Amino acid sequence: MKGLYLLIDALVFLGPLTRSFEPRIAYFSKWKRMLLATLLMMLIMIPWDIFFTLKGYWGFNPDYLVNIYIANLPIEEVLFFIVVPFASYFIYEVMQLFFPINSTPKLMHNASILAGAFLIYASIQQMGMYTVIVGVTLGAELILVGLWKVRWLKSFIRSYLIILIPFLLVNGVLTGSFLDNPIVWYSELEILGYRIFTIPVEDAFYGMEMMLIYTAVMQSKWVPKFFT
Repeated sequence: MKGLYLLIDALVFLGPLTRSFEPRIAYFSKWKRMLLATLLMMLIMIPWDIFFTLKGYWGFNPDYLVNIYIANLPIEEVLFFIVVPFASYFIYEVMQLFFPINSTPKLMHNASILAGAFLIYASIQQMGMYTVIVGVTLGAELILVGLWKVRWLKSFIRSYLIILIPFLLVNGVLTGSFLDNPIVWYSELEILGYRIFTIPVEDAFYGMEMMLIYTAVMQSKWVPKFFT
């Protein structure tokens, strides 16, 4: 189906969009800071995506695309980095509205540091470049948020566990669930080979890394004046 990836992007975006203007949530009142978070996250993740695509670590099935490209990335993949953080952080905001968590215990900060160190150690033992890079970079992020003792870590972990539910559906379709062929394919040489249904386990780490960057910007006490 031509345009299926674009349709998935649209559905991911429309879900939270329909509730973003409710007075209690007022999600769109944060649009400036969301713009900054999106730009900074894409500044990191898009070059990575371009590099991995050029190297053949992953790629895209043209049967499901509209064949519009930016650099070597399909437009759908670029939009993915806009709509998925938008929808994912919406879950964080809603959970904080109805079930607020305003601090993180020291034990969780220490656990984040240990988990990050273990992830880096385990990743560098692997051969696949996707596994190594996502493991090392996510491990570094977990160490940093633990060392900085960010108050939002506990609420982030809660929301990320909830995000994993739509993640299984969206990434499941992208990686071939319910389809004859995947929309996004992966070189088996660059991943561990462990999958959650059709999803490489590395994708769950990749998603957490992306949302840690996004959430850190959204929760930052200082941002350029325009974005406040």
